[in-house]
Amino acid sequence: MQPRRKQPPITIRSERAARRLKVLTSTGRSQAEVIEEALDRMPEPERESEEDRRTRRRAEIDASIARIPKGSIMSMEEFDALGYDESGDPR
Repeated sequence: MQPRRKQPPITIRSERAARRLKVLTSTGRSQAEVIEEALDRMPEPERESEEDRRTRRRAEIDASIARIPKGSIMSMEEFDALGYDESGDPR
């Protein structure tokens, strides 16, 4: 643990949490000790592997594409016709 003056301050934004922290530190324990103990009890979230993230993202994209009615997507020829005239110059 770092000396107290080198530690960043702890900001408690909830009145309920501040009251609870005050009770838990009344025995002489520091706020940092109480908070570290509480955090140690919480399980860390499982990290998603890069391959799992890609697979999940691809499934989300495929699901979004599947909701688009067939035939409603503009072809490249139709898209080009909107942006360019008959001689190939931009409109």
